[in-house]
Amino acid sequence: MKLIDCEIEYLPTFHLMQIYSGFFELERKGVISLSLKPIKKTIDPPSIVTAIFDRKHKVMYDTLDGLTWVAGDERTNIEYFRNNIQADYYFKRSYTPELSQNAPGDCKVYPLGLNYNLQPRKNLLRYQDTVSDKVKYFLKTNSVARSVTRKTFFYQEDFEFYPIIPEKKKVLFLTRLWDPADAKSEANAALRVQLNQTRLECTLRCKEAYGDEFTGGLFAEKFALKHHPELVAPIGVTSKKGFLDSVKSHAICITTTGLHKSIGWKFGEYVAASRAIVSEPLHFELPGNFSSGKHFYEFDTADKLIEQINVLRNDEQKLFDMMNSNHQYYNNYVRPENMIMNTIMTVLNNGKYRG
Repeated sequence: MKLIDCEIEYLPTFHLMQIYSGFFELERKGVISLSLKPIKKTIDPPSIVTAIFDRKHKVMYDTLDGLTWVAGDERTNIEYFRNNIQADYYFKRSYTPELSQNAPGDCKVYPLGLNYNLQPRKNLLRYQDTVSDKVKYFLKTNSVARSVTRKTFFYQEDFEFYPIIPEKKKVLFLTRLWDPADAKSEANAALRVQLNQTRLECTLRCKEAYGDEFTGGLFAEKFALKHHPELVAPIGVTSKKGFLDSVKSHAICITTTGLHKSIGWKFGEYVAASRAIVSEPLHFELPGNFSSGKHFYEFDTADKLIEQINVLRNDEQKLFDMMNSNHQYYNNYVRPENMIMNTIMTVLNNGKYRG
């Protein structure tokens, strides 16, 4: 007997693949019945998808970076949310309690959780929009084609690892820089300068403190290559496969806040690999009592970053406890089928259960 009947829109965008993967896996296990409703890529915004449960509950999954439904500041976007969203349940990646306080009508709003970019284990060839999309999808997913082309699709198992402490407690920080010239306002340009400065300082301090036990640097993008070529990391660690391999071989992984204060995909990837994490403070809430001091250590200056890393490097029990906490958290709240199952149970219990 199926638990629930689900119809979900299908929009082929990277932000939503974790959501689809969860639904597909629950369908495969016989927990739900599932139908897909393809929609065009031109839908705006492109990182929100709607599902209908048992033909009566409208459920929306929002994986946008920050509060960015429309152009404008945070207040403008909260007003947009209150006046324009129509749903019974709304699961928001970048969740703040203010959204619940400004929920439209009878809509119930909850944190969705950490997002990361994986490819579902389901053949979605027939859902690709164009012949070109179908060819690209085939080359990226077919096992024979993948053996002779660059691997660009990564599945759930490619991210997952166990809380095993490597022999050397190495530190990983790979990051990108934002070009202030691409900003749409002076305030945004100033923010980019500040973000870049923080990332550069953290990189240099880690190189100085940990030497060969630090892997880090900048992704080889135009702005970084022009202004800081000496800090650009080799392709062997910045390619997706190289990055995921590096995550698993390093005990401690660093992450910083993004442009919209969102929690980046790297954070979800670190949790999936059961790594210890040192992060700038989180601006949005996660389900399941995810907390500083247990699942990650916070820093707000380069000095504090080094201090927190040293705590983990010098105390193996604290290091293991954090890795183990993230392993458990991943399996309960980030693993795609369990993330989606938490949302289903919330709906079935009329919002009384929170994943």
